[in-house]
Amino acid sequence: MKIKNIFLVTSLFALLILVSPNLASAANCKFTRDLDLGIEGEDVRCLQKFLNAKGYTISTSGVGSPGRETNQYKDLTKKAVIKWQTANGISPATGYFGPKSRARFESLSGIGTSTPTPTTPSTGSDSGLVATLNARIATLNKEISDLRSSGTNSSAERSAREKIKKALDMIIDAEDEIADSNDGADLTKAQGNIDDAHEDFFKAVRNFFKGNFDKVSEYADDAYNNAEDAFDDAGGETEEDELEDLIDEVEQDIEDAEAEIEKADDDGEDVDKSEDLLEKADETLDKAKDYLDDEDFKNAEKFAKQAEDLVDDAIDAIGDKKKGDDEDDADEAIDDAKDEIKKAKDEIKKADSRGKDVDDAEDLLDDAEDLLDEAEEAFDDEDYEDAIDLAEEAEDKAKEAIDEL
Repeated sequence: MKIKNIFLVTSLFALLILVSPNLASAANCKFTRDLDLGIEGEDVRCLQKFLNAKGYTISTSGVGSPGRETNQYKDLTKKAVIKWQTANGISPATGYFGPKSRARFESLSGIGTSTPTPTTPSTGSDSGLVATLNARIATLNKEISDLRSSGTNSSAERSAREKIKKALDMIIDAEDEIADSNDGADLTKAQGNIDDAHEDFFKAVRNFFKGNFDKVSEYADDAYNNAEDAFDDAGGETEEDELEDLIDEVEQDIEDAEAEIEKADDDGEDVDKSEDLLEKADETLDKAKDYLDDEDFKNAEKFAKQAEDLVDDAIDAIGDKKKGDDEDDADEAIDDAKDEIKKAKDEIKKADSRGKDVDDAEDLLDDAEDLLDEAEEAFDDEDYEDAIDLAEEAEDKAKEAIDEL
C-alpha cells in the first residue's frame, strides 16, 4: 500500500531520532586539524558525538557517554577511534585521527557533496509510488544535512523524541492488530485511520529535523490517536480498555461479596471484620477509578488489584471475630499504626526536602498522632476494643497523609 510503504521508510529516519539523538549533529563535524591524545576543543566533542552515534561508544555512562561528551581527547576516545578505524579499513588503526581518518569521515558523511535528485521511473505500475518515496527520502535527507547542532539536548527535544517513540509504538501495535484480524473482518475504517496515522507520523519526523518541536508534539499526538483508533477498529484492546474491564470485574466482585456477607450475617456469623474490609475495598476501587480518569494507568491498576485482594480478604474473614477482643490484638494494632505513622513522617520529610507542598499531609499526620495517643490511653484503661478502633483510624490517617503527597 502506498502510504504504508512510505511509512516504512519514514520509520527508519524516526529510529535515527530515537536511538541516536546525536547523529544529525555529529554529521556536521568539520575537522581542520589532526586529533590525538591531549588535544582539546569542540572538534573533539563533535568527534565523540559522531562515534557515540555510530555505535563506537566512548562510554556507556558518565563522562563521554551519549549526551555527556567532552572536549578532551583522552584514552577512551582513542580506543573508540581505533574501533572505528578498524571497521572502516583505516591502517594502521592507532587511534590517531589524522588525514586518512578525516578523509574517510568526509566520504562517509557526504561532506562537500549534494544529495542526488531522485529520478522517477517512466514505466511500471509503481512509478507514482517510487516517485513519492524518492521525493520524501530526498526531503528527509536534505533536512538532516541542513540541521545544525546547538550542542545541547533540550527538554523540548527530549519531549518530542518521546512523543515520536510513543506514536511509533502505537502504530506498530495497530499494524499487528490489523494483520492478526480475521480475513473476513471489515477493516476499512481501521485502514483509513492507520493511513492517517502514517501521514501524521511523517509530518512529526519531518518537523523534528526542522527543529519545530511544538509541531512534532502536535503531529505525533495525532499519529498516536489515529493509530489507537485503528487498533480499536481492528478489535484490539488498549491498556485503558483492559483496566476498565478489571475495574468492572472488581465492582461485580464487591457486589457478590456483599450478598455473601449479608447471608452469613443472617445465619448468625460474625461479619464485622468482613464488612470493614469490604468497605476498604470499595474506597480503594474509587481511587482506581480516579486514576483511570486521569489516565494514570499504573496507579489505576495498582489500586484496582489492591481492591481485588481486599474483597478476597473480606470473604475469607467471614466468621472471624473483629480485632480488639483481647490485649494482644490491641497491642498489635497500635504497633501497626506506629509503623505507618513513622513511614508517613519519612515520606513527608523527603517530599519537603524536594520543595513539595506538604502542609495538608502534615495536618493529616497530626490527626493520626492524636488518634494514636487516644488509642494508647484506651489501651491503658484496658478498653481494648476502643484501642483497636482508634489505632486503625490512626493508621488510615497516616496512609491518607502519604496519599496526599
